[in-house]
Amino acid sequence: MKYFRAITALLLPLLFAACEFEETDLGFPKTVTFTNEGGEMIVTSEKGVYFTHAEIHDYKSGDNGATTTLEDGRECNTYKWLKVEYQRNSNDIKILSEPNEKQSRTLYVELYSGPQYHVIKVAQKGSN
Repeated sequence: MKYFRAITALLLPLLFAACEFEETDLGFPKTVTFTNEGGEMIVTSEKGVYFTHAEIHDYKSGDNGATTTLEDGRECNTYKWLKVEYQRNSNDIKILSEPNEKQSRTLYVELYSGPQYHVIKVAQKGSN
């Protein structure tokens, strides 16, 4: 039993270290900007990297979007004024923004590919 505890104590930190995600450049833009009128754009990895899922995050509040599956099988993550639509294991993503009648705003889209992820800052200008 002593040996089991000793081995577990040594291996447990390695298990947690192996599960960490690392931010890296997957070939997607670092920033996209919408006018206050909103709209949509498709961004593609310049490196041809495929990602498994995407999440919208509000780094100020710590909240993030909810993912649903659309009728055609694509995934959709929505949070506040922003929506992303994508097919799992693809290298492009559609980003959609609602119109903005207030001040400028920012959210972040995290794209995951294995243990790596890429962050796209999505900014939208205000009506001022």
